[in-house]
Formats: sequence, C-alpha cells, structure tokens
Amino acid sequence: MRKILASSIPFLLTVAVITVIIALLLVPLALSQDNPSAIIKTFLFGPFGSIRHIGNIIEAATPIMLTGLAVSILFRSGLFNLGIESGFYIGGIGAAAAAIFIPSIGWFLLPVALIFGAIVGSFTCTVPAYLRLKFNASELVTSLVLNFAFLFLGLYVLNYIIRDPNAGGMMSYRIPVDAKLDRLLAGTRLNSGSIIAVLACLAGGFWLFFTRSGLNTRIAGSSPGLANHLGLPLKSTIMKAQLAGGMIAGFAGAVEVLGLHNRFSWLELPGYGWTGVIVAILARENPFIVIPAALFLGFVQVGGDLLARNMNIPPEIVGIFTAAIMLGATASVIHKHPTIMRIIRNLRNSGGQS
Repeated sequence: MRKILASSIPFLLTVAVITVIIALLLVPLALSQDNPSAIIKTFLFGPFGSIRHIGNIIEAATPIMLTGLAVSILFRSGLFNLGIESGFYIGGIGAAAAAIFIPSIGWFLLPVALIFGAIVGSFTCTVPAYLRLKFNASELVTSLVLNFAFLFLGLYVLNYIIRDPNAGGMMSYRIPVDAKLDRLLAGTRLNSGSIIAVLACLAGGFWLFFTRSGLNTRIAGSSPGLANHLGLPLKSTIMKAQLAGGMIAGFAGAVEVLGLHNRFSWLELPGYGWTGVIVAILARENPFIVIPAALFLGFVQVGGDLLARNMNIPPEIVGIFTAAIMLGATASVIHKHPTIMRIIRNLRNSGGQS
C-alpha cells in the first residue's frame, strides 16, 4: 500500500504540471476570441455541465482505460511492445465475426464474442514478444511493422468474410442484439463496458502489486539480472505478461465494437492503442492511476468537442489545442519513465557499439 501511495505522489505533481500546461494553452486561445471567458468556461466546466456530457467523458475514457492497462502490463514486463494498436483492431473484428457467425445462444453470445476478441487480439503482442525472446529482434520494430500486417489481415476478413453486400459500403453484417453490451445512460452511448474497464484496471492493479506473479513481472521488467539471480523463469514471465497485455488489448476492441457499433466498419487502425500508451505513461504504468488518467483524456476530448460545436472555433484549431495538451502532459513525465529511458539507453549503447 505504501508503494502505491508513493507512486501517487508523482502523479499529483504531474496533475499540477498539466494544470499549468492547460492554462498556458487555453488563455491565449481564449484571448484570441471575442468572448474569452466563455471559451474558458466551456472547456473547463462544459464537460461537467450535464449528465449527458459526463457520460460522454466516461464513454471516451473506456477504451483507453483498457488499452492503458494493456500497455502498463506490457511495459512492466520490460518490453516496449506497441502491438496494442492492432490488437485493439483485431479484437474488434474478431468479436464482430464471432457474434455474427456463432448460432444464437442467447445472452451467452456476448461473453463468447468478448473472449474470442481477446484471444485473437493477443497474437498482435505475443508474436513480437516471441521474436524478441527467441531471436532478439527488436519488439519496437516488429510490433510497428506487424501493426499494418494485422490491419490488412483484418481488412481481408472484413471484405471477404463478414462483409454485408447489401450495406452499401465496407461494413459487416449487423451484430446481433444478444451480443451487444447494455446501455447505462439514456441520451449517451455509455454502456456496461465502462464498468468492465474500471473493474479490469482495479483487478490489474491488484495483480501487479499484491500477487507473487505480479511481483515477478515487475522484477523481470525492471531488473532482468536480479530475476536471473533469484531463479525466476525470465522468458516465461515476460511472455505471460505479453499474452495478458495482448488479450486485454483485444478485449478492449471487442468492448468498443459490441458496446457502440451495430456493424464493424473500421478501415484503418482506430488509434486507441497509441492513446493507451499516453495513458500508461501518465499513470507511470500503475493500473490504479490509469483510471483517472483516462478520464482526464476523456475530459480533454469532450471539452474540445464542445469548443468546436458551441464556440465557432474551427475543428482544426481545437484538434491542435487538445493534441498540444496531451503532448505537453506526456512530455512532463516521459523523461522520468523507466521503460522509455531503458529504450534510449539501449539505442545509445547499440549506436556506440556500431
């Protein structure tokens, strides 16, 4: 418990830094408009102005809670695996395919589709991990390349296997009602996937900080030499963490598709994996802190949308504004991030040897 509290102190310092960053970006934007106070009020308080907007924040935070959790587990094991992005995509299309083709089995269809999405999504992280552990191939490079390979595999499945020829576009057949997550709040798309995401982060934090296997994973990631000295099965421990992270990424895509969409229609990688990396960095790979970090990014997204819709600010300006907030927030902590620093040291060492 003391370790968790100690890790929360840097997070609070990060919150203070982010507050300053928002002020430095928001005030000039507001002063450039006719009604500066309305701009500030809309961005800071608009997302909390109604139950619907609060639901929108949670809805936006749900997928990145799960991808942030996945990234936290992957990074804690010591590998900079970026297969979460394609894992999210493949998990979504896998869940849609399972829901469409499995004969109706009532309410049981939903968990089956979610589990199937998690399983197929796990390959996007386990393949780069296997290549690293077996052949010492950089997981950073292989996961980035394989992201696009898995994207094209998903597009093949969408076009030739689950595409509805009567849909008028590149879309799957309709997802059965039995495979849909329940809506929680009228007037929004908030669904029971949000509850699942919060529980998953709490369970992930408990596993990482309060179980022996979680401790072994943290030792393997932070100090491989110590892990070998203690006799821990290093490769097995790392591979299990990569499998878990990949399954969570695939599960996140399944939750997104079955919670928000009637058909699968993604023609490109949705980007939630990259946002999950930002969340994990902000949370310092602490699954408990992933929850408020994801909610913060959801708040920024909803606040930016309100500016674009209600204050006549061009969407391009709002996009730059919100991206600058996320970039500044990430930059404020990335120089202290152990995994990032380890990657930089490895690159320097390899450069020096060459």
